[in-house]
Amino acid sequence: MRRLLTVAATAVALSIPASAAALGVVQAGPAAAASGVSCGSLKGTVTGTITVKACTPSGGKGYKSATAPASSLASGGNLTWSTSGATTTVSLSVTSAGQGGCAKGYTEYDGTGSVTAASTSGAGIPAVGDAVSARACVSTAKNKITLVKGTRIAL
Repeated sequence: MRRLLTVAATAVALSIPASAAALGVVQAGPAAAASGVSCGSLKGTVTGTITVKACTPSGGKGYKSATAPASSLASGGNLTWSTSGATTTVSLSVTSAGQGGCAKGYTEYDGTGSVTAASTSGAGIPAVGDAVSARACVSTAKNKITLVKGTRIAL
């Protein structure tokens, strides 16, 4: 299945770094399908905002990148798409693979879930029921969140 972002806010809430939880991999059950939208870049900070970029295919200029507060994605939250201002809400479940595919000093967090709400619909735009997944590298010491090298976020 596809991968998507998940970043958590605090280690207290999830016993893992908050930003790590938000950058998880989301996989829905057999009935869910992916929209076909995938994003090749994820960057942000554990204590701030994450940005997803290089999304294709896009439903227009307003769907090539999105932002979200890292703290709102521990179990799901809203992505706000640039230019269009549309939102995609995801529900996530996050697990840790230890260092996994990440560089030394980072921990891999994988999130799986689905799109639970969308403010608009159309071709190239994630829709309710679509599967979501991602693999993220999180360093609380460096306050950084990135995508596992060679992977994409699926929406």
